[in-house]
Amino acid sequence: MTRDEMERLTAHTEVKSEKIRILFKAGVERADIARFIDISYQHVQNVLKRSKLIGKAAAKPSGSAGNQVYTVSVEAGGRITLPAEYAEKHGIAQDEVLICREEVGGLTIMSREAAAEVLREVTRQRMPGEAALLEALLADRPGPT
Repeated sequence: MTRDEMERLTAHTEVKSEKIRILFKAGVERADIARFIDISYQHVQNVLKRSKLIGKAAAKPSGSAGNQVYTVSVEAGGRITLPAEYAEKHGIAQDEVLICREEVGGLTIMSREAAAEVLREVTRQRMPGEAALLEALLADRPGPT
């Protein structure tokens, strides 16, 4: 991937950990990410481990999450329907609330748990002194009613 492509993918954020995750998910090698952001390779490794993108928690069987491509159609009112196979694989129930995040060039759809992890990571990076408060607020949050 060229430097221009990496800049385009990460232009919307100044948060290094977010840039690392975006580039890693786009298939950029860890050493190239480190050079692009001008940080150590170990910093990249640590962010990816904490984000569970590498290591034991990230080990996935071939053809599992992150490798499969799905197509969806936009229906009236902007409604999309997730493929039943995807919903079943990820334990997404009917009427479950998912979180959508606008990204450069697309939209990321994630579970509430994944969105909470993104929030945790951003808080750790931007407001490290408030990370414990956020954890306390998220710890026993009730689900949607």
